Amino acid sequence: MIVTVLAVAFLIVIGFIVVVGYKAIFKGGPSPEEIDVEKCSVCRRKFTRNELLLRTIGDYKLLYFCRECVLKLYADLGMKN
Repeated sequence: MIVTVLAVAFLIVIGFIVVVGYKAIFKGGPSPEEIDVEKCSVCRRKFTRNELLLRTIGDYKLLYFCRECVLKLYADLGMKN
């Protein structure tokens, strides 16, 4: 009797693992359009990489800036001086 209960519980666990595995496999990766998309480091809106200015800090930190944010920062700098 206890062996039957353990066997049923084991089969339920295996079924759960199979369902989660299939969902992970068929979920798919990002679309080709999403691969080339980054967020602006200031306004956090999404742009394609060719629309953004890339700056590297140190060896690994990448910052992306959109045109509008760069122009706003430049205007702020002009008003400060």
